[in-house]
Amino acid sequence: MRGPIGAARKLAIAEKAPLYLVGGAVRDLLLRRPVVDVDLAIEGDAVGFGKSLARTAGARISAHERFGTVVLEFPGGARLDVASTRKETYASSGALPKVGPAGIEEDLARRDFTINAMAIRIAPGRPFLLDPFGGRRDLRSGTVRMLHEKSPHDDPTRAFRAARYANRLGFSVEGRTRAWIREAIRRRAFDSISGDRMRREIRLLFSEENRARAAGLLSRLGVDRAVDPALTSPLAVRRGLSRAERIASRHPGKTGWFLYLLVWAGDVSEKAAARIARRVALTRGDLSRMLRWPSLLARLRREARSIGPSIARAERLSPEEIAAAAAFLGPPAGPRLELLLRSLDTSLSIGGRDLLAAGVPAGPRIGKALEATLDALREGRISRGRELEFAVEAALGQTR
Repeated sequence: MRGPIGAARKLAIAEKAPLYLVGGAVRDLLLRRPVVDVDLAIEGDAVGFGKSLARTAGARISAHERFGTVVLEFPGGARLDVASTRKETYASSGALPKVGPAGIEEDLARRDFTINAMAIRIAPGRPFLLDPFGGRRDLRSGTVRMLHEKSPHDDPTRAFRAARYANRLGFSVEGRTRAWIREAIRRRAFDSISGDRMRREIRLLFSEENRARAAGLLSRLGVDRAVDPALTSPLAVRRGLSRAERIASRHPGKTGWFLYLLVWAGDVSEKAAARIARRVALTRGDLSRMLRWPSLLARLRREARSIGPSIARAERLSPEEIAAAAAFLGPPAGPRLELLLRSLDTSLSIGGRDLLAAGVPAGPRIGKALEATLDALREGRISRGRELEFAVEAALGQTR
């Protein structure tokens, strides 16, 4: 072993401390997928171990002594998360767990799914796999399985993660796990999830590919209705999510996860949009955009054949709103909205000084003329070479 893991192993051997590679890194190694996050667990003092490793390897360290965890950043950009092995108990559904020291077996038993409850002991001695819950078997069969029936009651956000892992890996959610999640929903365990945690889980889900399948998985688990009864996943929503991914791929960098939340909401009422916004604790711009989503969809439907830059400017539409409406509405509004999204990259090569130099008096007419010229340029009614001419005519009231 080389690099940061090799350095950690060398130190653990010297200190005779049992050290394990745990969680998603083990899963991805067994699946031969790229390992992104490396998590280590040590039977002992993770903070003390991390400080020693930081000194010997020249790494930067962030320690969280209350939780017994450290994050190490090594020269070259590599990162390790090191935690003390621990057990967890939950006072109530959705509450933060109380933690205490424990061995590796109890540490694995507190985890969410069998495929994440494996460890590779890397020190001391030769590396070997610990798999007390059959995670490797479930990797072979393509199954996401919770460890016990209390799991979705202890932490209901695991239901979102079940859908996320199943979607990412192309797996299915095991039958008993589906039943346990539905029972947790029936017992209103999801009511205990804070809006911030709910939003983070949805954001993670919609930040990965195949959003339509992810929404379908949530729907089959009943999780969408646990967020809000209006968030079902009918065919129009799934088609819209697929279109949204294609649109986003054609306009990289313009949109994020919120695009998919809007499409997932679909044809909700204004009252439902307000409920969803509160439930997932949307803030600032996203909050206002969700609240106006129903009325925006209605207007774009009515004006489908006259959609252009003037609507985007008048409504101050964000790229995510334009892309979401294009994806959900489809033709004839959709293609016009995507053209509008593409046109947002177009900017004027002239400014107010050019109009003043051309004899236009100073005043608000200059700003209005520049707006009209930008609309005309984005709609293809004028070419680059006609910007100043058009703007001067607009300012002097000679255009219609």
